[in-house]
Amino acid sequence: MTSLSPQGKVERLLRIFERTGGEGQWTRAFERFPDALRTRMLEQVPIALDELPVLAHFEDEARWTLITTDKVVIRRGEHTRALRWTEIADATVDTGYASAMLGSHSRGKLALSQLSLVCVSGERVAVELEAGPPFIGLWNVLKTVGNLRAG
Repeated sequence: MTSLSPQGKVERLLRIFERTGGEGQWTRAFERFPDALRTRMLEQVPIALDELPVLAHFEDEARWTLITTDKVVIRRGEHTRALRWTEIADATVDTGYASAMLGSHSRGKLALSQLSLVCVSGERVAVELEAGPPFIGLWNVLKTVGNLRAG
């Protein structure tokens, strides 16, 4: 994805999201959120001139995740963490969590809502997302970011 323009990255990631999951109550293409909400998220996230917001999961002011063409931003409470694409090696579901959820929910993998971003450094960063098709779609987008991160 290194050779894609920022708009090309947006289009590619949105296609992956729609093809493998799709929007939900709190998760959708960034442009589909109300203007005021988009403004509030961007006030907390420094964005480069050539960087574009792509997808977001927004439950409330204290719990949201934003994927741009350059980074993944995770807001939990008072803490905001930004990981550049170059820092992300993979996106995965922890085995113990997956086993517990798959064994206790009739929805199978559609019950999953916790993802781990595996950093190049080995660090794992937890991300809580909307369960169901939006989770599966964002998981595929984040795996793509990890596999095709800009160098």
